Amino acid sequence: MASQHRSSSYTNEEDLHLCHVYLDISQNPIVGINQSKDQFWARIEYDYNNPQSEFTITQSRPKRSLQCRMQVILTAVGKLRGCIRQIENLNPSGASEQDILNRAKTLLTQDAKYQKGFKFDHVWPILKDIEKFTSVNNPTSTFQRQIGNFASSQSESPTSESPTSATPGLSDFSLNINNEEIGGSSAERPIGVKKAKLKRKNDEQLATVLDTIKGENQQLVEILKKGNLDRQQNFDQNYQLQMQKIAASVFKEENKILYMDLNSIANLNVREFTRNEQLRIMQKRA
Repeated sequence: MASQHRSSSYTNEEDLHLCHVYLDISQNPIVGINQSKDQFWARIEYDYNNPQSEFTITQSRPKRSLQCRMQVILTAVGKLRGCIRQIENLNPSGASEQDILNRAKTLLTQDAKYQKGFKFDHVWPILKDIEKFTSVNNPTSTFQRQIGNFASSQSESPTSESPTSATPGLSDFSLNINNEEIGGSSAERPIGVKKAKLKRKNDEQLATVLDTIKGENQQLVEILKKGNLDRQQNFDQNYQLQMQKIAASVFKEENKILYMDLNSIANLNVREFTRNEQLRIMQKRA
């Protein structure tokens, strides 16, 4: 029986190659839609391991490995994107984009799964603005349906009777909408009723999200307050240390003046100035 070898960890270059392949296929209007998740990931596996690509393949990666790795990356990027939105909702005055990103990374470490920090800075620039994370007003967009393959990849494939069998990448939100429309006589309902029902559902989801953000914002405020206090304490300690160093340096220089032999100074003006300095130093130390 042939021995099986565990695949090595992904390098930063492999992550970048995988993300580029994933984006190329998922955003392609011809091949990125109307295909099963197996076809979708088979295409990614083929393109990733294609020896004719510009990327030098050091290790062939199977479809399942690529699928799991991409899910890990997108989950982490999505978490950080959510932290950024929370920071932005606080409207921090004078904060640059990098400041907001740094604060978001600090907030992310409060999640037990990301205590060691965000590990995908090398792919963040190409994934941070993809539609999955920015299209808040259009949750059923084509691209979001494509990347929904990750949710379905962890469960059994839909049966042929399933209303989503033609497009298995639909998100849970999209599935709920489709189930409403399929159940019963939705085609006979006035369009205003369907819109009202969808609006109520969206309002309820929005209210839940806002409550969650409110609670997490309060936690963030406490974290930032603690961080400011720690920084102030460190500043005070460093300031005191610097002042002690300056005082020691001044004391050393004053000692040189005190121990000067006035008789050795030929210039009368300099001798008088030195005598006055000695008197000033002795009065200060008295």
